[in-house]
Amino acid sequence: MWDNPKTVEAKIKRLTREIEEIDQFFYKVNEIDDRASYAGMLERKRDDMVRSTVLQIHTAIEDLLNSYIAMNVLGNDRRRLSHTHAGQALQKMLFGGGGLGFEMKLNLARALGLVSTKTKDRLAVLNTLRNKCSHNWLLKKPVRRGKRPVQKKPPLLLYEGRDLHNVATLEDFASEYGAIYVTLWLKFP
Repeated sequence: MWDNPKTVEAKIKRLTREIEEIDQFFYKVNEIDDRASYAGMLERKRDDMVRSTVLQIHTAIEDLLNSYIAMNVLGNDRRRLSHTHAGQALQKMLFGGGGLGFEMKLNLARALGLVSTKTKDRLAVLNTLRNKCSHNWLLKKPVRRGKRPVQKKPPLLLYEGRDLHNVATLEDFASEYGAIYVTLWLKFP
């Protein structure tokens, strides 16, 4: 499929059209009639792009970590994950809705020697950012809790002390966690 240039170009054309349609109906409401509402929707779009970056990276790493833990516990036979009682129990623990949370998975991965303490700590930071993205609708807002009115209020999403809405900061974030993903992926059997 990916070897055929015509198929690739057709897919690009279709996806570009679908993305523009989604953008048009969701974010460009009142683009001409109500510029203030349109500006607000652009703020939501920016939040969604930052949120998407954090969630994509977190999900990719968590999925890899789940597989890595499963293979370490069950061995390299991937069929054992769904065809044995032990595999099914592990699958529920790692992939199920009532399964282990990310923090517990990090502790398990550390206990099994799958990640270093430094990587575990960095992934805990990623998880904190993911939680903020998942539990707050407006991401570009200052944190007011515990601040007096005259004190400067930091933004909700801070990465290394910098606002994650800043493009350079978002690039640094993606670079660090992209490298962690690649490192984990290279270790995966």
